[in-house]
Amino acid sequence: MSNRMLGRIVSIAALTVMAVHAQVCEEKVLYNGAGTPGQMDVSSRTFPEPPEWLTNWGEMGSMKPPYIRLSGMKNVRGDWIGALALHALPADVQGGFLRLKVRATQRVRLGVWLSGTKGVGNVVFNDVPANETRELKVAVEKVLGSGMHRVEKVWIGLFGVPAYQYTTLFVDDVVLTCSVKQSAPTGPADGGSGMGVAAGSPSGYVATNTVAQSPARAPLCLSSTAAPSSAAYSDEARRRLADSTTEKFAVSFKEHRQIRESLAQDECSPKECRRLWYRNMFFVDRNRLRDSVIANPKGIFDEAVALAAANNYSFMPLLVADVAYAFSECQDSLCSASRFTKARLLQAGLPSSFVRGSKLTLVYDPYFAVTQNKTLPQIDVCVSDKCSRLPVGGKTALEFESAGVQKIVVKLTSGGETQRQNLYVEVK
Repeated sequence: MSNRMLGRIVSIAALTVMAVHAQVCEEKVLYNGAGTPGQMDVSSRTFPEPPEWLTNWGEMGSMKPPYIRLSGMKNVRGDWIGALALHALPADVQGGFLRLKVRATQRVRLGVWLSGTKGVGNVVFNDVPANETRELKVAVEKVLGSGMHRVEKVWIGLFGVPAYQYTTLFVDDVVLTCSVKQSAPTGPADGGSGMGVAAGSPSGYVATNTVAQSPARAPLCLSSTAAPSSAAYSDEARRRLADSTTEKFAVSFKEHRQIRESLAQDECSPKECRRLWYRNMFFVDRNRLRDSVIANPKGIFDEAVALAAANNYSFMPLLVADVAYAFSECQDSLCSASRFTKARLLQAGLPSSFVRGSKLTLVYDPYFAVTQNKTLPQIDVCVSDKCSRLPVGGKTALEFESAGVQKIVVKLTSGGETQRQNLYVEVK
């Protein structure tokens, strides 16, 4: 018993430290051609020609004009490097990735690295084929190491460029995925001025450009991604079940019934409401017939919890699920025969069971949506009969009339189907 109590105390202490030191981790666009030119330090540049910041050579795959163009030719073989000082820098980062798109007219050995207040980081190399747009993702920890860093410049280099070869490099959509701002000091949670939102306020949060149907999610706030849940079926069972259904998930009838009952209930405690989104997604995901079909629900849920904590629970993402699955249904009383029936999980959720203060801002960020579809559900949110549309990438501000347990009504519409949910939170 004493060991169990000690474990609980340690867990509570760890969660408290995480909440106190929580940070807002958001994507910061350094360059996307939309009025974001910077400069290349002359002292560091060995590229033969200065950069052109808003070049238009037409669409080149996923690279849309305008973009940065770096070109030239030398009479000796050598390395061309330069430091990009972009207007959105400096930026504080902890973990996450540097993302960018590149394309070259010749096959090149490309190096990317960062520099800041702690010096110049390690170079990460990539071989880029000629005339192919590549989307690169470089882990900040691999370049600068773990911990907090202030990034001041992004370095680009071409290594071993042949003599007398005119070479052009295009660069676009340069992004740091985890720009960090420290949480602002908080005052009393009475719905007054001390709402405890992060420095810069939630109004400055920019939703990610994540493709919700993609199974990949780079860490936003946390330093690493969550491990996927264990699959319910062996490889042999997967192959056998895959012959019986075209769906990617085969859920038991009991789990399907639990999902449907949870969506149909009118009331639940705030703590129960908080766990239902992840529990239902866990039922579906663990019964997958193939890996890497959807984004890891555990990872998304953990990131949402971290973002809510970083904003003192007055600003949080809405968790969204729109996933088709099949469930096993008996054909007779003895269940001697069964068949798979198609179903759909269309559900919203919140990462916290409580709200700090009388106001809550919700954001509909594709990062926190799990779906197999190209389009995301349409969402309406209501509090005290006051409703507002929550667009993808947008925010909505909710205001509660009093403290205590309050109801948030969420209506999701997708593919001709509508799911109405009651979410309950405790307003503190």
